[in-house]
Amino acid sequence: MSGGGVPGGGGRRARLVAVAAVALVVLAGGWWARVRCLGGGWVDGEQYYGYCYSDVTPLWFRRGLDEGAGPYGAEPLEYPPVLAVRIWLAAVLAHALPGEATVTVFSATNGLFVVVEVLVALVLLRRLGLGPGRLLWWAAAPALFLYAFYNWDTLPIVALLGAVLLHLRGRHTASGVLAGLGAAAKVFPGFLVPLVVLALLAGRRPRAALLHGAAAALVFGAVHVPAYLLAPDGWDRFYELSGDRGMHVDSLWFLLARLGGPEPGPAVLGLSSLAVFAAAAAAVVVLGARRRQPEQWWQLVLPVLICFVLANKVYSPQYTLWLVPLMALVLRRAAPFVAVVLSDVLVHAVEFPHLAARSGFGEGLPYPVLGAAVALRAAALLWVVVEVVRRPAGSPPGRQPVAEVESVPVQRDP
Repeated sequence: MSGGGVPGGGGRRARLVAVAAVALVVLAGGWWARVRCLGGGWVDGEQYYGYCYSDVTPLWFRRGLDEGAGPYGAEPLEYPPVLAVRIWLAAVLAHALPGEATVTVFSATNGLFVVVEVLVALVLLRRLGLGPGRLLWWAAAPALFLYAFYNWDTLPIVALLGAVLLHLRGRHTASGVLAGLGAAAKVFPGFLVPLVVLALLAGRRPRAALLHGAAAALVFGAVHVPAYLLAPDGWDRFYELSGDRGMHVDSLWFLLARLGGPEPGPAVLGLSSLAVFAAAAAAVVVLGARRRQPEQWWQLVLPVLICFVLANKVYSPQYTLWLVPLMALVLRRAAPFVAVVLSDVLVHAVEFPHLAARSGFGEGLPYPVLGAAVALRAAALLWVVVEVVRRPAGSPPGRQPVAEVESVPVQRDP
C-alpha cells in the first residue's frame, strides 16, 4: 500500500483514509441504532418497531454473561467455539471496566471488537486489490450499518478474506489454517477449502492441495476438542439448535409453503435444504470453473455461499453482510450489487414489523408484503450467481491485481 514515488500516491492515501472514515461513521450510526432503545427495556415491541433488536442484548441476560458465566456455563452459548470465546471475551472486558457491567457496556465492548474486525476486513480488501471506489462497497454498505452489531459475524468474514489473500499469495497451508479457524466460528469460510483443493489439483499440485485441506480440517477439529472436553454436553449446542430449527419467515422455504408447497418437519427440512444446497453448489462450481482458470476458482465461493443462504431454513439478517465484501471482489459491475443491497434493505424494513405482529405487538405488516420482498431479494441474489458464473472477474473497475498493490514477495507452498 506504499505510495512513495508513485504519482498521485498522496491523493490515493487520502482517499483510503476517507474510506476508513466513512466506515467509522457508518459503524457509529449502526451501533447507536442498536443501543438507543436499551434503556426502555424493549417494551411493547420497541425492538421491532424501532429496528433496534440485536442478538447481543438477550444473550447477555439469558446465557449468564451478566453474572460472569463462561462460554460453556449452565446455559452454553449457542455459537461455534471460536465465536463463543469471542463473545465471552467481550463480556470479560465489560466486567473488567470500572463501574457496573450493564448490557450497554457489553454492547460497547462487543462493538470495539466489531470495529477492529471491520477495519481489518477493509485492509484485507485493499490488499486484495480493491481501490477506494470498490472499498466503499464495504465501508458504506447499508448491510454494515444494519448488521455489524446485530450479531457477531464480522470475525468469520475477516477469516474468509484472510484465507483468500493467503491463497492468492501462494501460502496455501496458512490459507487452510485460517479457513478452518473461520469455519470454527461460522461455517461459511470453510466453503473456500474445496475450491482451493480442486484448483490446486487442477494445477497438478497434489501436495499443496493435501496440505491446505488437512490444515483446515485439523484446525477445525483442534478448536472443537477443548470445547468438548470442557463441556461435553454443551459444546455442540450450535449444531443441535441448527438441526432442530424449523423454517423461518425470511426463508424461501417459508415462502414456498405459503404458496402451497410442503411444510416438512425440521429433520426432513434439514436434509432437503442440504440436498438443494449441494446440488446447486455443484452446478455452480462445474459451470463457473469452465469459464475461468483454476487460480480464479476461489471466486466461486460467492455463488456457492449464495446457494447456501438461499437453500437454508433461515435467512438470518446478517447473511447479506457475508456477501458484501465478496461481491466487491468478484462482481464486474455494480448493478447486481445494488439490486441485492436495495432488496435486502426492503426485507429488513418489512420483516421487523411483521415479527412484531407475530410476537403479539400490534398489527405489524402482513406476510404477503414480506414474502414479496424475500422473493425480490432472492431474484437479486440469483442475478449475482449468474453474473459470477458467466463473467470471471479479471480486473473490474476500481480493482487492481494483487501483485500491483502489494510489494510483499509471494511465498508459495510446495
